[in-house]
Amino acid sequence: MKKNSILACVLAGALLLSGCSNTAASGSAGKYTAGTYEATAQGYGGSVTVTMTVDADSITDVKAVGENETEGVGSKAIEQLPGAILEAQSCEVDGIAGATFSSDAVLAAAKNCLAQASGTQAEPASVKMAPGTYTGQGTGFRVSEPITVNVTVSENEILDIQVDQVNTSEKPSILQSVVDLMLPRILENQSVAVDAITGATASSNGVKQAITDALTQALEAGGSDASAISAFQTAPAKSTETITLDTDVLVVGMGGSGVAAALSAAENGASVLAIDKAGKYGGTSELTSGPMAINVPSQVEAEIADWPNPVTGETETKPAGADLIDAEALYEDWLAYTTIDGVQTAKPEMIRIMIDESGYTDDWLTQYGFSFDPAIGFAGNSWAAFTPHTGAKALTESFFDSVIGHFEEMGGSYMLETEAYDLIYDEATNQVTGVLARSTADGTEYVINAKAVVLATGGYAGSAEMEETYLSNEYYPLKGAWKQFGMQQNDGKMIQAAIDDGAGTYNISVPPMVHVGGVDGFLSGYEAVPIEGQISSSTGRPAVWSVADIPLNMAISSNTLAVGADGKRFTSETALSMFNPWISGPHFYSIWGNEQIQDLIANGFDEVPYGPSTNYLGYGSSIPAGVPLPETEEILQAAIDAGYVYKADTIAELAEKMGFDPEVLEATVEEYNSYCATGVDEAFGKDAQYLAAVEGGPYYGIVGSSYCYSTCGGLDINTDFQVLLADGETPMGGLYAVGTDSMGVLFSEAKAYVTYGGAAQGWAYTSGRLAGQVVAEAVKE
Repeated sequence: MKKNSILACVLAGALLLSGCSNTAASGSAGKYTAGTYEATAQGYGGSVTVTMTVDADSITDVKAVGENETEGVGSKAIEQLPGAILEAQSCEVDGIAGATFSSDAVLAAAKNCLAQASGTQAEPASVKMAPGTYTGQGTGFRVSEPITVNVTVSENEILDIQVDQVNTSEKPSILQSVVDLMLPRILENQSVAVDAITGATASSNGVKQAITDALTQALEAGGSDASAISAFQTAPAKSTETITLDTDVLVVGMGGSGVAAALSAAENGASVLAIDKAGKYGGTSELTSGPMAINVPSQVEAEIADWPNPVTGETETKPAGADLIDAEALYEDWLAYTTIDGVQTAKPEMIRIMIDESGYTDDWLTQYGFSFDPAIGFAGNSWAAFTPHTGAKALTESFFDSVIGHFEEMGGSYMLETEAYDLIYDEATNQVTGVLARSTADGTEYVINAKAVVLATGGYAGSAEMEETYLSNEYYPLKGAWKQFGMQQNDGKMIQAAIDDGAGTYNISVPPMVHVGGVDGFLSGYEAVPIEGQISSSTGRPAVWSVADIPLNMAISSNTLAVGADGKRFTSETALSMFNPWISGPHFYSIWGNEQIQDLIANGFDEVPYGPSTNYLGYGSSIPAGVPLPETEEILQAAIDAGYVYKADTIAELAEKMGFDPEVLEATVEEYNSYCATGVDEAFGKDAQYLAAVEGGPYYGIVGSSYCYSTCGGLDINTDFQVLLADGETPMGGLYAVGTDSMGVLFSEAKAYVTYGGAAQGWAYTSGRLAGQVVAEAVKE
């Protein structure tokens, strides 16, 4: 059932090695020349460097650094393998399951260090390929369907690379950025060791893996040693150039809020430069559906009698109470939601702006290619996503293309793969006059001078360090690294730069925006089983499921017992797939007994989990209900090996392995089982049909994860979107913030993201449009 690894024939030691150096002591006797050695190999996200110190007969120290390896995945290889190598006194140790690229890089660099120390470095193998076209495959963002690449070669050169962009589940615009930007660099440098495209790391590495697979085939066909692949893994040199640019308005970030701000400023006569570290524009907004808006002006007179159902596409009579939204009722409801113990924790004036201006924003967007279904609201305190756009995500991509086209027609310019990393700030005058930036493609440095800087960088969910620093455990256990179903490049670097220069924050510890609950790891390479007649809502490709997702489905099953890091239940487990996983923080833990496991083997799951989790994660579809799963124990063992499932003979032993207090977890299981016996969940009221006792060893613990789109809190701003100093009153001259960089002004740290669908998107476009108008006027003065 398990497919052979695509790159099994590629030796770990044949990976890219560069920057080798040593500080060896001369005249040492023994296996090694004593000293410190260094080597670099290509990991998943970038270079991985290993530094190894040896004496004459042993390895005395090993360190690894790989800043671009994925947090919680590749970072495990960086953290754990040096210790394993030191303990074994050898590089012949197992890699970290689920982190193949990063593990291979650490081990390859370590082997090179040992080769230097022992004087056994071999000359690179000669390259001779059999000319022709070879097909390789690699795993990108979607584990359900590999990326297929055709590589044409001569005896010693890559001639052409063609990526199959049709038969793939990768997001089209993201894969296109890889094709447009990365492939020419591979051909130019004759190397797969070029950097991944920011914002498309998984797709980039899937393509590089597929190319390596094809090249390995070509080398073998030509009679070359497998290690000759290293000839195509030399990292290109970085630029040392510094370029100075000048503009009136600089927008940092080209997601929904940044593109809106850039377009609006250009529309109002400003000279605008927009930059984004990714290889494409659109950011997180391109991954989501339509924005929330209240009383769209173009719909006010029509008061549309019928509306197209956004799910079925059929015209239906509008629901009762679906007239235009009562803005005042919504305003009062929003204020009530953000009032905690009698204290208003949001900024009412900013909520007012959101409600009063969002409808005008929707009409403004339609001028540039956006289209919407009718505004829909419901009676009482339940509010809909008021203007979901027809076509959902597919339309969003074409919308951004249209907007950028109009932006350029107005004289605006933009630069992708350009990362701002610091502000140019004069503390004496309290004035921001630009940013320092760097090309993520070739390392070119930029000094960008601007009269106004608009931060639209998408929050800080991509930074585990900032999440640990700024998320609070006061109301919920939020501190720690959160998994993302969003854009990893949103690392808050410029939010932190503003804070370092004295900017204040507002509700920066709002719980991250979580719509997906899942599992902490995934197994690739298993058979994808088609679901007849069904199309995946997340990929647009034929829907498939796999037994590899058994741990995912177990983690979010309504039948499970779920606990937080304290070993106690935190919610009714019927909403782990979407609404409630965040309550326990970055992770939750699902506990299963052997009786439940045997039932899965014999009868399968008795439900399809509610919500989007299994559509977006793993193989892209839930395991069908009622399908026996005889592979369950095998899959669980693979997940144990990968580090996100635990197994023990007793609950106490399981607790110790997972880091819980054994007595607490035992008490939790005992209490839960008593509810299962009586059919009444006295703690959280879970429906009796989902109360399945955790009984019989061995017991299993699945590490679940709360996947967030973005953080919600950020910098403090006023009604002109100016960033305020820590005093909460004084604006920082020339600095503005929009979108999720400033969205904390709408929320409360004591509660999750509001229940009004599309609020983040509504704020992104509305704040961007209004800030663009403000800065355009400001730079004219």
